[in-house]
Amino acid sequence: MIERRPWHWVDWMLLSVQTGWFLVGAIYAVFDQAVFGQVPVWAALTLMLLGIIGTLAFWRPGYVNLTWVPLILLVTVGTLQTLIVWTSGRTVGIIFVPLILIGFLAHRRTMWWTIPVFVFAVPLSSWFLFHAYKGAIYALEDLLNYVMFFGIGFALGRLYRTQVKTGRLLEENQRQYSLIRQQNQVLEQYASRIEALTLQAERNRMAQELHDTVGHTFTSVIMGMDAVSYLIEAAPDKAKEQLEKLRSVTRSGLEEVRRSIHQMAPQEDDLIVSEQFSRLANEFAMQTGTVIRVEVKGKEYELPQQARWTLFRCLQESLTNAKRHGHASVVTIILEFGAKYVELSIEDNGIGSDTLESGFGLTAMRDRLEALTGTLHVRSKSGEGTCVRCRIPMSV
Repeated sequence: MIERRPWHWVDWMLLSVQTGWFLVGAIYAVFDQAVFGQVPVWAALTLMLLGIIGTLAFWRPGYVNLTWVPLILLVTVGTLQTLIVWTSGRTVGIIFVPLILIGFLAHRRTMWWTIPVFVFAVPLSSWFLFHAYKGAIYALEDLLNYVMFFGIGFALGRLYRTQVKTGRLLEENQRQYSLIRQQNQVLEQYASRIEALTLQAERNRMAQELHDTVGHTFTSVIMGMDAVSYLIEAAPDKAKEQLEKLRSVTRSGLEEVRRSIHQMAPQEDDLIVSEQFSRLANEFAMQTGTVIRVEVKGKEYELPQQARWTLFRCLQESLTNAKRHGHASVVTIILEFGAKYVELSIEDNGIGSDTLESGFGLTAMRDRLEALTGTLHVRSKSGEGTCVRCRIPMSV
């Protein structure tokens, strides 16, 4: 099993310990050769050196082989340990320091054999094969030493892995924190943008509402005042009656402006759509002297408030345009209730135009309809009047 990782401070510390272990062994070889028993000093130092060099071949920064390191130490230092016990008949702790490294590199895939071999097989072989212990108490004491040194290495390994996991977790937390800060900045920018768009949309809505309501009312009043100017001398009573009607229209227009500001329905909620449209058409016809016909096709059903409000505004704008710009005398209104749509058509006999331009009113109508996934079609020809068709999809 291979791990590709940089060295931690524990690795460097264990390298220092292994190097010191070899140097101490070399010093003993010079001043106290008996420590190796009957094993030649050159052979003992060679096995120790091979153990260090072989270990570093598979335990180095960027590459750690968890299987080969304990195998090499078993072949080199384990062999030296066995030779010393066999030739001298006494136990030594040559393998204790390498055992720390073995415990440090212990993994669940290697512990199944490293613990039985290094912690139990090596000391027990000295007891059963070479009778190196003078009593069971000494064998147990030596066994505890093996367990202790392996445990020290294992504890260092667990500490190392815990620190690595903690470091990775800290890095991930910092990365997530940085990402959250970036996302928060994006959200703040998005919120600012939404606020600006909302304010702009509200301004546009108010402009459209005031344009439709005020324009429609003023057109009616102007037409009525023109009629009053002719009647004031010829028929004062009729002129007075007409002025009362104009006063009523003006009040209604003022209420419409107020309702628009508060986003209220343009007419009473207890009236069905066709009744609302008929009332608007009758008032406009009475005030402007226009002949208006209203026709309902299909079985009428209840419309959502937004759809009703949108079609009402489209009708207001179309009637105003028909009279103000088209000078129409006859207007036909068709309200069609389909299974999957509702359509409002306003056709007049005005002067029409071959080059119809979309002003503020038509643009506002189109925006309202598109907000409900609806469509606006305008057909106009010079001398043949204008036809405005508004369609909104419905699911009945």
